[in-house]
Amino acid sequence: MPDVSGLLSFVAAAVLVCTVPGAAVSAVMGTALSRGLAAAAIVELGIQAGRLSMVLLVAVALSTVTLVMAAAFDWIKFAGVGYLLWLGYRFLVAPPGTAGRSVGGAGAAGLFVGGFFVPWTNPKAILFFGALLPQFVNPAFPAWPQIIALGLLEMLIAALCDLGYAVAAAQAHRRFAGSAWINRGAGVLLIGAALWLALQHGR
Repeated sequence: MPDVSGLLSFVAAAVLVCTVPGAAVSAVMGTALSRGLAAAAIVELGIQAGRLSMVLLVAVALSTVTLVMAAAFDWIKFAGVGYLLWLGYRFLVAPPGTAGRSVGGAGAAGLFVGGFFVPWTNPKAILFFGALLPQFVNPAFPAWPQIIALGLLEMLIAALCDLGYAVAAAQAHRRFAGSAWINRGAGVLLIGAALWLALQHGR
């Protein structure tokens, strides 16, 4: 593991990356707005599974994965942009009170699978796990256990951040349930996240 100063730097970087709203935050907030906290928690479980798969992949093939992620950055980015635009559009056109049933899958499985692919279409997550995280590996020790430990630490920080946003959005869901503005708010949030992703650069 990194020394204390390196570990603190990693935590600071992870907190900064996780607190800036992006695709994951938009996904859990949009779901919490339309379907409530329980549905958002299922999406977050899927997101965490996606993050874990990225950590394990980087740990197994560090250099190769980093190069592949960098080469595929634009394709992955625009896949994420398209997915978020589609979700945002579905929220905008859904009648009041129905977006939660029609967007992101009809049940828990659909929510989980949708959440799983959020990190894989998010350049911020790809860059963090594929490029930034390896910078904190101590070369004096094997890389893969450090990658997994640091990745799990980032996942914990991200989960706390995502769920914090989800709780705030769920409060709005309870207060304004059935309002057309809930659907529109979730749609605008997701479309805004799509535009943010479109402006990201891999290099």
